[in-house]
Amino acid sequence: MTVDHAAAIPPHISAHLVQDFDLWAELTAQGENAYAWAANLHRSTPPIFWVPRLSFLSGTWVPRRAEDLRRILQDPETFSSVGLTPYAMLLGESWRLAPLEVDPPDHAKYRALLNPLFTPKKVDALEQDIRALATQLIEAVAEQGRCDFNEDFAKAFPTLIFLKLMGWPLEERPLFQHWTQTLIKSVDMQVVTDNARAITGWIRNHIAERRLDPGDDFTSYLLASQIDGRALTDDEMLGINFLIFIGGLDTVTSSIGLFFRHLARHPEQQAQLRANPELIPNAVEELLRSYSIVNMRRTVTRDVQIGEALMKKGDMVLISTELANLDPEVFDNADQVDFLRSSGAAPHMAFSYGVHRCVGSHLARRELRIALELWLKLIPPFRIADGTQPRFSAVGVFGMEDLHLQWDPVVGTASATPAERVSA
Repeated sequence: MTVDHAAAIPPHISAHLVQDFDLWAELTAQGENAYAWAANLHRSTPPIFWVPRLSFLSGTWVPRRAEDLRRILQDPETFSSVGLTPYAMLLGESWRLAPLEVDPPDHAKYRALLNPLFTPKKVDALEQDIRALATQLIEAVAEQGRCDFNEDFAKAFPTLIFLKLMGWPLEERPLFQHWTQTLIKSVDMQVVTDNARAITGWIRNHIAERRLDPGDDFTSYLLASQIDGRALTDDEMLGINFLIFIGGLDTVTSSIGLFFRHLARHPEQQAQLRANPELIPNAVEELLRSYSIVNMRRTVTRDVQIGEALMKKGDMVLISTELANLDPEVFDNADQVDFLRSSGAAPHMAFSYGVHRCVGSHLARRELRIALELWLKLIPPFRIADGTQPRFSAVGVFGMEDLHLQWDPVVGTASATPAERVSA
């Protein structure tokens, strides 16, 4: 796939660093081969290259080495997060997704508001709810022998858990799922704008309701919080709620789809986990590394040289967690999924790195682990459903657009419900 970029290459970018493809479009076109194609970029491109287009976005630098990506993420003065997303701009407004789009030192003030909500202790308190919801969703499809995995489990499971944690209305789940998917996955700017307007409208109404009638929910918590001895402004309230909305309702969904597609395509590794459930925590980490989903951007605030790349003030840089985690300089056989990978291996960057590391990583890990545990315990060996073909998308947050699974009936367990087999 090529694009006409000759006129779009800034003069400070050396021609040999330009790669003539739209990275996200190429990854999407690769389908199930996307991550193998991404791994090959470590053999076929310069350490830092430049692409003239990224879906609907303009040209950007793409560092592929984990070392360079960590350096960039540890230098927010040079590589700023301000203006990272287009949502406020599309609406003609100026609020920020705090703390994501806030640089240090102010970043820490907003992050301090979120940290207490996602501690391991808070996640522990949700364990039984997570297990109960997962079991309920699995029960609904277990006897069918097949399911639309995205619709029947991957979207509903993390969304319900997240709404419960936030104290937001569970009955709004279908609407929230629709908004999140269209906001993040669409390349139609009108669709993105319309959904951003709908989401901000809902959030503003919810904030107004909680001002009048505070409750035991996340929005009420923020209304009672302070920064620098003052209450949060309306824009700050909106930005934080909007960030939590999109961050909590999509990323685990995307990861779960990729995890289960892998296990459906690799029955030997599925059998490995069934025979050795103690490997599931390792498997979660290895699958997070192998199928990282988040791409972020940074704006260069001053001219900087990294290797051959001269980045000028105003340039954009793509932070690709999948390229970082497929770096053969860091991980042996990086393009292979190995549930026995040494615990002493370098840490992956699936949850980013530095000050903006994902605040919800403890909750995400717990949901992913429980999802694997219960599916492998309650559902027989599963595979890609007959007559279907999984579809992958690399726009925004990577994930499976379509995934149908199938399994054979369980012999001799008709009298036992999935919930009873869990407690057995």
